[in-house]
Amino acid sequence: MRRLTLLLLALISTLALAACGPTLPTAEEIVSKMEQARAATQSAHATVAIDFTSPERTSHIVVEGWTEQTGTNDAAGKPMSRMRAEVRASTEPTLVGMVVVNDGTTFWLYNQAKNTVVTGEAAKMKAATAATPAGTATLLTNLIAQGLDAVDLAVLGSEQVAGTATWKVKVTPKAATSTQLQLDRMIEGTLWVDTDQALPLKLILDAGDLGRGTVEVQSFETNQAIDATRFTFTPPADAQVVQAAELVAQQQAPQVASLAEARAAVAFTLREPTYLPADLALVEVRLISTTTVILNYSGTGGSLSVVQSNAEVGNDRVPPTDSQAADVLVAGNPATLITGSANQGSFLRWQVGDVRYVVAGTLTGDEALKVAEGLQ
Repeated sequence: MRRLTLLLLALISTLALAACGPTLPTAEEIVSKMEQARAATQSAHATVAIDFTSPERTSHIVVEGWTEQTGTNDAAGKPMSRMRAEVRASTEPTLVGMVVVNDGTTFWLYNQAKNTVVTGEAAKMKAATAATPAGTATLLTNLIAQGLDAVDLAVLGSEQVAGTATWKVKVTPKAATSTQLQLDRMIEGTLWVDTDQALPLKLILDAGDLGRGTVEVQSFETNQAIDATRFTFTPPADAQVVQAAELVAQQQAPQVASLAEARAAVAFTLREPTYLPADLALVEVRLISTTTVILNYSGTGGSLSVVQSNAEVGNDRVPPTDSQAADVLVAGNPATLITGSANQGSFLRWQVGDVRYVVAGTLTGDEALKVAEGLQ
């Protein structure tokens, strides 16, 4: 889910920042100018290109977005805004046509490819979208929003971005911030800020082995009238509407189900192993929302889990110390096999279409491959 997270909500973070000469200014001066620009910006309309490269794949997405101040403050006294974002193009087909709308009170996340709508309280949008392809906001832009106390800024110079003069600024979290946010890797960013409007035009985020992302503004206008209907949304009559609170609860609390219930709940074909290591038998079926099924097998010789999902699963698994990771094939599909030493077991992940699979347990790499090859 982390990859899609970075792609979609990077736009929201960019708009939040935006709502935010011969002699180079200091970092403090640039931040001050950005804060002044944000205070003076009542509305914004932008088209943004987002690219992300990870060890697993390269993704591209183009999003058009609108944001506008409501003129009211939330319970904490912070100005409230409303927004809309629409995915215009993407290398991820299921993202094309996706719409996120927040009218200041209620939010809607519409997935056109699946004809589903997630909706709930605007104040809980971040928590709710963590369980969807929208994911969470980009770390670096959140850090910048916290100000100079959270990051170290260094003015690198001035450059042209799409024919516009900008200040180029290096951004890195301070040591205390990394500890507070439990960042176990160096996160580093480069930000280009329009010298005239003090608005960010480009951001590059380097998260080491997690990947590298670029957010670049293709077009931008501020303080122009926006039709109020932009910030309203009516779900299609035939769409499946899910309450965000219910979705979050389902994601947090897997349910024990029967195979028949699991098959009926998910939108993909649930497969079962035709091969199992000796003495292993199905002991439990776990259903997580309508996206993931976990088949748990156990016996005197060990245990095994088979995970099937049309959400992101298994990609966050970091190989343990002294383990080995290898590229293999499962029925002709690229897969990653992680095997541990000292009988630590194996972890095998791969994808077929939109369905992701994981086979993991106290079994050898060869046995994990045999279980995977035998799924029907």
